[in-house]
Amino acid sequence: MSTQKPAYSSSNPSQLQREILSSLSSAPGDSTAQCEKLQHLFAKNKDETCQIILHNLVQLHFSAEDACVHWEAIVDHAHSLEKRLERGVGLTTAACDYFSAINPCLDNPKLIEFTYFEKMVKSAHYDFLTGLLTRGAFHSYFEQEISRAKRHNHNATLVFFDLDNFKIINDKYGHLAGDEVLRQVGKIIIASKRKEDVACRFGGDEFVILLPETDRFMALRVSEKIHKRINDLTIQYDNKAIQCKCSGGLASFPADSNTGTGLLDCADRALYQAKSRKSHALTLFSREHRQFTRIPFQEAIQVRPVESEGSIHFGKSKNISKGGLLITSEKPYEIGTTLELQIPLKESAPLIVTGRVIRLEQVKPHSYDVGLCFLKSKSTTNPIATFILQQLTS
Repeated sequence: MSTQKPAYSSSNPSQLQREILSSLSSAPGDSTAQCEKLQHLFAKNKDETCQIILHNLVQLHFSAEDACVHWEAIVDHAHSLEKRLERGVGLTTAACDYFSAINPCLDNPKLIEFTYFEKMVKSAHYDFLTGLLTRGAFHSYFEQEISRAKRHNHNATLVFFDLDNFKIINDKYGHLAGDEVLRQVGKIIIASKRKEDVACRFGGDEFVILLPETDRFMALRVSEKIHKRINDLTIQYDNKAIQCKCSGGLASFPADSNTGTGLLDCADRALYQAKSRKSHALTLFSREHRQFTRIPFQEAIQVRPVESEGSIHFGKSKNISKGGLLITSEKPYEIGTTLELQIPLKESAPLIVTGRVIRLEQVKPHSYDVGLCFLKSKSTTNPIATFILQQLTS
């Protein structure tokens, strides 16, 4: 018997799984009629169909080859039982007898109504307040996705959200109000995440979203929308308006860590960095809070998005480092946007570099702090490093 985890789940059934369940329940005591109902599914994908049938009949997982062998044996056994008993025998009865007496894989089987079993599985997999996955169920998906990302050399990004004022809400308005906040945040995450993303309630007021095949910049765009919706959330409870605020941290595989445990730790540290700023921020993980020494630098910077020719704007720089630049701008450049920057020099032509937006924060109406990391150039020298050295020694 294979111990590999199946690609299907009772808590999140696929279309094929739903069709199989419908076929099995259409004639519960007649294996011949059940087989006829299933026949068109075998024509499409026999291997996966056999695996799902056995999983639903007896909750056992087999490789595709073994599942097909056992399935044929169960059908033959059902026909044999029908002849001996001179009455119809369903596939469930035949499968239980087959795996109990003929090919023992079940030591002490127990009968349970499938709909009730599905409810039990759902309650074990999903948080009853938010409708998101539980932490235990999430870890199973998380491990599979990291393994898949390693095999296929894909990116994956993990996002931590934490409600900044949840304890205050509980203390001021009561735990029922806190429960309603969690419900509404869960609804926002479910409605805002992409279909392929996996979200869970990780702890009391912590939420985690896994974004498969997504680099940190694309993930930041997705996360910003969720982050904004949560921070804009106002809940009416007991004739009182309750505002919700949250911070978030992101880390990506393999850029920040090439292990699942490491990725969780990096995302958690990014969340800590965001919360330390005390501004309900959303922050990308970095090895250090300041990877490079920053120096004050206040000059008018010409900014042009690389993707849109001719669209030139001006911003005011605040500080600069070997790795990046912080400017104030009237235009809110999206995370991940590549900008061409003209940095003025006193005695020569402006220094032209490119950078990618990694931080965006509104500081006042129509004014934004835009953080950029410089992109590597083909030059053998680092013009930014040279420029900063001149600034420090002048």
